[in-house]
Amino acid sequence: MAKNMTKIAYLRKVWAEKYDENDLEAAAEIGEALLREHWHNKSMRTVGYANDLFNLACVHEDLGNFERAVAYYSDAAQQHLAANGDELSYADRVNSLASALVRNDLPGTAFVLLENVAAIRRKLLGRRNLIYADSLYNLANAAADIGRTKDAIHFHMEALKIRETDAPIVDIVSSLHSIAFLYESDENYEKAILFAKSAAKFSASDDIAYAKACNYLAELYEAASEYESALPLYDEVLEIAGGETNRSGSAYLNVALRRANLLSLLNRPEEALAAHEKICESFPPGATSVFYANCLRGMAMLHSNLNNPARAEECILKAMKIRRTMYEDITLDITFLIRLHLRENNTEKALEALIYALMCSGQNSPEYNEMLEDLVSIFDQTKNPATGEFVNAIELLNDREKLRPILNKWEAWEKGG
Repeated sequence: MAKNMTKIAYLRKVWAEKYDENDLEAAAEIGEALLREHWHNKSMRTVGYANDLFNLACVHEDLGNFERAVAYYSDAAQQHLAANGDELSYADRVNSLASALVRNDLPGTAFVLLENVAAIRRKLLGRRNLIYADSLYNLANAAADIGRTKDAIHFHMEALKIRETDAPIVDIVSSLHSIAFLYESDENYEKAILFAKSAAKFSASDDIAYAKACNYLAELYEAASEYESALPLYDEVLEIAGGETNRSGSAYLNVALRRANLLSLLNRPEEALAAHEKICESFPPGATSVFYANCLRGMAMLHSNLNNPARAEECILKAMKIRRTMYEDITLDITFLIRLHLRENNTEKALEALIYALMCSGQNSPEYNEMLEDLVSIFDQTKNPATGEFVNAIELLNDREKLRPILNKWEAWEKGG
């Protein structure tokens, strides 16, 4: 037995080295060898065997072998309880098993296990213990995953009552945001905003956490159509996140674009346009980005609303060129362009844009008929006298020679000419 136990100790040492080196495949093989040594040595009913099972479960989870990981987690929990009768340690192992089940998209089974974990921790640690609060928090998330929203809110509220006393602020904020999210999911924005406000207040001492809390609160105000309340919160987020090195970062630009769009909703087009222009200045000449293209389309719409069709056309063409470079769909851009030309009674340009749209979509592509219906609708809605020309243009689509002058024009545009 001494010889066998020495081999187990050696395998554990090698396992730890391989795991630290992130050589997970080797760690898994050594873990399996460890189990075989335990079986050979008949040392299965020991804490060491339970720990080796647990470690092997962790490796398989890291490797994405969830079924094997879940099986080992389950065995580890049972073996640990059998080995020393420590219910708290058993609860810890079951908690790990439940987490693996959630990640393996089995929330229903995880919920049952987490109820067991919470009951053990409550019995042994008491109602006011922070570890018990963590169990309630995990149980709440599992309840939400299986659609038991009322139970989820109840468990989160119970966890919050405990955490509010002496838990780290990050845990308190996490509970508040989780409750807010559940109310938001039920479109109960009044209560969602109430808890999100509390989260922002608790986060005030940490700029990054406060910015995230304000951003979420602003999004809730937007969802509730309380735009005036959302705007100053976006301003606060941008002020915190707006260092020179951050202004071209995606997080900053996303908030800036939300703020710019919000100004449009508040019917403040000049301010909204200035905000969009400031965002676009963050991109270097020749930049290709869907975000950039979306911002340009927003600018085009604002220029159109402010009766500046030339600038609107310039912006939307720039957005289209970016999307074409990236092989992105241009349907919304080209639809806007056609509407813009028809509003200005520029039938010739509208038809040229129509032909380009249909040729880009490809007559055999699934979106062709949808685009065609959309464009027919545009001409019908405007009651434009060019309807006959529109029909003729569609009939000409199979005759590329007759369309060649128009196609040449667009091809030159795509190449930058």
